[in-house]
Amino acid sequence: MTLVKGRIIMMKEPSRIDENGFMHAISYAAQTPWLRHQSIKDNILFGYPFDEERYNAVIECCALKQDLETLEDGDATEIGAR
Repeated sequence: MTLVKGRIIMMKEPSRIDENGFMHAISYAAQTPWLRHQSIKDNILFGYPFDEERYNAVIECCALKQDLETLEDGDATEIGAR
């Protein structure tokens, strides 16, 4: 990662471990996004059973509500390679 502006301040003592056994450090894991050729809802559920409360929380946390409202089929919109 490249610092564009400002500064990063963090402890550089790797031996510091908290009461849960976690080391306080920063890591970066690159990811390649991809989607299955299914509906938006199916891509969110990813094979898990539908839990309305959790599903709505995901929509809210990912700020997708407004986007889904603009689509004619909402979360039933098919997405993927096309």
